Amino acid sequence: MQAEAVICRRVLSAIFLRILCTWLFAVKVAILKILQRKSVLWYNKGHIIHHYPISGPVNQGVIMRFPKRYVRSASIAGVAALFSMALFAGAQAQPQPDRQPMHREMAKAKAERLAALRTAVPAQSAGQADYDVKYYKLHITIDPSTETINGYVTVTGKVLNNLNVVELDLSNTLIVTMVRGGGLVFPFTHVNSILSVTLDRTYITGEAFTFNVYYEGSPDPAYEAFGFDTYGEEPMIWSLSQPYGARSWWPCKDVPSDKADSVDLEIKVPTGLIVASNGTLRGVTSAFGWDTYSWHEGYPIATYLVSVAIHPYTVFSHWYRYSRTDSMEVRYYVFPDNYENVQENYARTVPMIGLFSSLFGQYPFLEEKYGHADFLWYGGMEHQTITSLGVWWSEYLIAHELSHMWWGDMVTCEDFHHIWMNEGFATYSEALWSEHTYGDSVYHQDMAAAKYFGPGTVYVPDPDDWDRIFHTGLSYDKGSWVLHMLRHVVGDETFFGILQTYYADSRYQYATVTTEQFRDLCKDVSGMDLDFFFHEWIYEEYYPSYGYDWTATPNGSLYDVNVTIKQLQSHYIFKMPIDVRITAGGHDHNFVAWDSLATQSFTFTLADEPAGVELDPDEWILCTVEEPLANPTFDRGILLVNGVDFDVYGAEIWTACEDSAFWGGYDISFWDCFEETASGYPANLPAPLGHGRVPSDSLRQFSTVIWIGNNYNGDLTDWYDTSILSYLYAGGNVLLLTRHGQIFVTEPMRQYLGITWNESSPGTLNDCAAAYPGLNDMEHIGEQNSCAVFDTALATAESGILFKETLTFPTRLGLGVWRNPASGGTCRADGARFVFVSGRPYRWNHDQLRANVEFILGELFGEPWSPATGAAENPRPPAFHLGQNYPNPFNPRTMIRFSIPERRTVRLHVYDVAGRLVASLADRAYPAGIHSVTWNGTNRRGEPVASGIYLYRLQAGQDTATRKMILLR
Repeated sequence: MQAEAVICRRVLSAIFLRILCTWLFAVKVAILKILQRKSVLWYNKGHIIHHYPISGPVNQGVIMRFPKRYVRSASIAGVAALFSMALFAGAQAQPQPDRQPMHREMAKAKAERLAALRTAVPAQSAGQADYDVKYYKLHITIDPSTETINGYVTVTGKVLNNLNVVELDLSNTLIVTMVRGGGLVFPFTHVNSILSVTLDRTYITGEAFTFNVYYEGSPDPAYEAFGFDTYGEEPMIWSLSQPYGARSWWPCKDVPSDKADSVDLEIKVPTGLIVASNGTLRGVTSAFGWDTYSWHEGYPIATYLVSVAIHPYTVFSHWYRYSRTDSMEVRYYVFPDNYENVQENYARTVPMIGLFSSLFGQYPFLEEKYGHADFLWYGGMEHQTITSLGVWWSEYLIAHELSHMWWGDMVTCEDFHHIWMNEGFATYSEALWSEHTYGDSVYHQDMAAAKYFGPGTVYVPDPDDWDRIFHTGLSYDKGSWVLHMLRHVVGDETFFGILQTYYADSRYQYATVTTEQFRDLCKDVSGMDLDFFFHEWIYEEYYPSYGYDWTATPNGSLYDVNVTIKQLQSHYIFKMPIDVRITAGGHDHNFVAWDSLATQSFTFTLADEPAGVELDPDEWILCTVEEPLANPTFDRGILLVNGVDFDVYGAEIWTACEDSAFWGGYDISFWDCFEETASGYPANLPAPLGHGRVPSDSLRQFSTVIWIGNNYNGDLTDWYDTSILSYLYAGGNVLLLTRHGQIFVTEPMRQYLGITWNESSPGTLNDCAAAYPGLNDMEHIGEQNSCAVFDTALATAESGILFKETLTFPTRLGLGVWRNPASGGTCRADGARFVFVSGRPYRWNHDQLRANVEFILGELFGEPWSPATGAAENPRPPAFHLGQNYPNPFNPRTMIRFSIPERRTVRLHVYDVAGRLVASLADRAYPAGIHSVTWNGTNRRGEPVASGIYLYRLQAGQDTATRKMILLR
């Protein structure tokens, strides 16, 4: 009977689990159907991409990645993960401004692809410099059933130096079966992805050679440059060869510097599939269940721009009419179920072609076409005349890829040292579309969103460093700022004259270019010496940080305004024309100061008494500007500045505020970087004093600023535009709680704190360990991604580590740091204290964060602070706390700190792991406050104890606490 009962229970359990899994699967399907009713849902390289359209002048969307494991699994965890992603989209997949994330996502994706090629791509062989490719013809059969290709490629080249061996790039996963030319079979070797073809004789300089390479096999998956996928249960075959992936599917000289004059592609596929490719479709032939598409690219083309996109597409067209009688087809190859979705956004393509043609010069492939082909890669790729698009809803992605037809396809960077000549130009073209379509203010918003203040040069020092080639901040964002700044340096008319001259210059049109060649062209057109400009912005790091003061002196009936400008950065002194705007007589008066020294003074004369001075008010320089703080009072206590969008992060930021996690029990004033939401704010937040950046007149009133940063939807710009450094130098205290620390803590602030960023950081944190007596450890309650860490060795003795990260890194790295300048600030001797704590602040345990913020405000900042006495007013009693010993591990001494809220009898003892008393460190009454005790690693008899783990236990009144410490001798 017992055995039968066991069997019965197992059967019932199996039935129950089957029913549960069926129910869970039904729930999963229901969730997906709900999501599909609201949006478009599709697979994309291991993810489902989910998009919610949001109305507004600049298209926005929610981008949510659901790993396939959540969709395929019927487990409780899988359904719960999917359901939580759907419910809390605001927390995990926030609405993105249309332009900003797309080029950043593309850069990230390209960098990830390149990371796989670190050992796969050899340097260009020496022999490849001996010839110039003139023509390729790809005659290949692509079989999705076997995921193979076979056929031949015709190569025609012109000899530059006598040669009898031609070297091509071709992955070793593809098998070369024969090489023929002129009716002869040529010997060849195929080693280390180099195909060496021995010609029938030695060809001398100026001669041409032609041969066919016959090959077959599967494209090398390591390059992720050619994919056999499916969409809607139909084959979806695609290529994306940038930068060195063409060799993974066809033999070629795979470097951007050698463009073929023309290319033919004869692509044979099963009937029913449609092939989109470069240039002009010359015909389609059918035989025995196969169709051959014949495409001809008649303009010079780099190998990484040769492409195929294959699927049973829905095809439709628009027309770009460039004269009363002439037009060019703009052809779209879209997934059938995407046809209705793409109409509104794809309709913008023709107006974009018109705009860029008016600004740069006529669309460069006018005799052929432009178009889009849907594919399964997140983002887009500027394949010549036919952009591959995996994101159809972003008008700025369309603008970015379209502009590449001029900057990247027609004119191509000579090598990937100069990739900014492709990507920086395309990113800036997005802003030009904004300016034309939505106005000057949106143009400047776009440029503000593209600010990059981090390290590194725009020039890529090592093109073998794949992450650097497609570095978002340098190649894309800062590259676009080079053009933005150049425009202002030379003036609008000259700037667009430069672009049109660049477009028309026969040396570069349909050819390649370097930074120096573009620089020299700019000099010729403008008549200006621009060597300084290109040197400091392409080959130097960082940016200028300007501080300034001004005075006005009567000069008869006029006023002389003396403006002293200081460059606060230490690494390099920039030369730039700075706009100076002086308000006087109710009007703005604009001047230019050509600044090139660490400290430089300029005098401007006005008819009216000046009321204010601004530097770079329209943000034409990639810089920070520290407004002077006139007569700071510091008399209004603590200002909490919120940089987390309530409309996006919803419950996360709301509950953190309800728990007073960012300010504890202190009285605060409140400022919001964002406009107030319709639902208002939590009841414990006071009404906001203002929105956006904090002006200096407001900033100077507060003794401490708590800034909750996030770098999402615009708060970073408000941080940059608020004079934080001037506030610190004057004596204000700042507590910065934010992710993206390397972006918030700009170079002068990094130097102020004395930290060194750890570049190997993966950006996702674990828990946070207190490293300063009186602070608490903090647990993460959500994903702590996109966060910075720094080395624990500090550059100044006035700085100290507050928190360290646990578990993620081989050695603990810094998460929290503070600077306590001995001299204080110019207007407050006990101020100028700066605390930075890395992490998404709303995803630290709220109770633990609250306690730490209270400690920082009370013990490190001396809040509440009285300007009348210059000291803390009614200081808050510290809580009972036992800190982690420091250092730990130690040998032979360590310090233990503790705090008590009132006078108590304190007992502090050390025990071994067996619970035996080792040493008594304190057994007496202590007053309220923070105290420290040192243990020298000896027992009660004064004898050194052995290495090992020890426990120390604090008892003060009814409170007790115990911690571990490690002695290593």
